[in-house]
Amino acid sequence: MNALLKSLITVIYPSQCRHCDESLTPSDGHYICKSCWQQVEFIEKPYCEVCGFPLNPGAALTDKVSSCDRCREREKGIKTWFRKARSIAYYDSAVGEAIRLLKYSGKTVMAKPLANLMIEAMPAFFGMEDYDYIIPMPSHKKSKRKRGYNQMELIGQRVSRAIGIPIEMRSFIKTRNTRQLAGLSYEERFEEIRNAFDVPDPSELAGKKVLLIDDVFTSGATVAESAKTLARKGKIKYVDVFTLVRRVGVKEHDGM
Repeated sequence: MNALLKSLITVIYPSQCRHCDESLTPSDGHYICKSCWQQVEFIEKPYCEVCGFPLNPGAALTDKVSSCDRCREREKGIKTWFRKARSIAYYDSAVGEAIRLLKYSGKTVMAKPLANLMIEAMPAFFGMEDYDYIIPMPSHKKSKRKRGYNQMELIGQRVSRAIGIPIEMRSFIKTRNTRQLAGLSYEERFEEIRNAFDVPDPSELAGKKVLLIDDVFTSGATVAESAKTLARKGKIKYVDVFTLVRRVGVKEHDGM
């Protein structure tokens, strides 16, 4: 291998894995090594049948628990709006790192492996025939202009092509440029995101079955507000939620 080719490879492939800091080789792909991808911890049962929050295996078996504390509270009269939510992996993983690279560092090449994860995982959680549309979580126009793209649209387009469910990116929009939810309490997150979405023309979505996709599920504030807007203003038949990762163990989170 000549010096020019070696230099070119060094430019294309950063020298260290962004997740574990070990040296990368060309066969590893972009930014994250094969070993880190292989060590991703996927979310498996038992999990809450409503929001997908991982449950304690011992408690779930002993008490036949099928929902988390937060969702059981909601069963007392507070509407959830989505039928079910599922996440593929934990945030503290190579998947979370790939999301951060795509979302905050402009590494659009990461859309492909993240889309592939969704494509491979979807049959375990959802039926392909259950949806009329895939809807990516929308970004506010200012955020999209600053970043240059909506990361979930990049992922959603690949997923749509692979599984044959049309993607809809115009009928559901974000009308208010909200603050970053990280660092806010559970209650503050829901308040910040309240009334941040809209369905300008309900005729496209009325009566449709929707799969809403997003990158991270933490408190559930964003997906809950989105589902409410799609149900109330979009007049959809139902919406399910599919996210790449679940962030657990943070103070403001307890299943939703």
